[in-house]
Amino acid sequence: MIRKLSAVILCAGLCVALTTGFTARPLSPHAPQAQGNLSLDVSLVNVFLTAQNAQGEYVTGLNADNFRIFEDDVEQKISIFEKDDRVESSIGLLVDNSGSMVDILPIMKAGVLDFAQKARHGDDFFVMTFGLRAQVIQDIRQPVAKLEAAFKTITASGTSVFFDAMIQGMAKVSRSDQQRKALIVFSDGNDNGSKSGFGDVSHAAQRTNVLLYFVPIGAKRLIDQYTVESLAKLTGGQVLYLDKTDSIRPIIESIRTDLAKQYYLGYYAARRPGIHRIRVEIPGQDLRIRSKTEYMSS
Repeated sequence: MIRKLSAVILCAGLCVALTTGFTARPLSPHAPQAQGNLSLDVSLVNVFLTAQNAQGEYVTGLNADNFRIFEDDVEQKISIFEKDDRVESSIGLLVDNSGSMVDILPIMKAGVLDFAQKARHGDDFFVMTFGLRAQVIQDIRQPVAKLEAAFKTITASGTSVFFDAMIQGMAKVSRSDQQRKALIVFSDGNDNGSKSGFGDVSHAAQRTNVLLYFVPIGAKRLIDQYTVESLAKLTGGQVLYLDKTDSIRPIIESIRTDLAKQYYLGYYAARRPGIHRIRVEIPGQDLRIRSKTEYMSS
């Protein structure tokens, strides 16, 4: 998420008005300041990332000095740094209940309930289903018992508005004040009923800074792998494929762990409309970094 900050220079001095509302501890407590009678327009760019070694193990003992971050190939100064799961999350769980999910829907329901029952204190979550239309069946801070009751009435039928649901889910989670925002989407990625398209979802992901995790269940030949893989890579999320005969609990635990092992880096960048590329490096260490690759500024 990009949060606008405005700094207005007065003739008697400098007045900085911050509209970010973040609570992470900054390395540098102030946004860049303008000199003289100028107006400085900057944005706070948030980047969540994981670092893993060659064995796929999470590397969690790094500090801000270990990282270098670039926007459009220009190195940026890291102003905010957090680790050790100190950042609270807002998470949307999206469940595909279109007709093709008849034999898969019970597995998805079990995964969502497992996540909801073990949700971390301080985190927000909501549940949205989508088939013919997208609808929220469990809103933030409602009891899990309500979700269990709602699931008893949810059946699989009709077409899939996958793209429309993705846009609605990102819009809803983006309204949260939590720094980290994510969607966990239980779907094969196929769409046959949306007004929106892949490009609309991709642009929404670039604007909202929402991590996208996908859990497609069943034969890979029936999954739109390009869609789910592209969106996950763009945002720094993951795709976790599951066979219909496997338990979903390890997948849910894997996502929970991935979120907990993330580093949170923030930097201030001059506000320039358009799409900007992001690259994170950890010099001198052979580690695989997963983070969002670009964002859109307006």
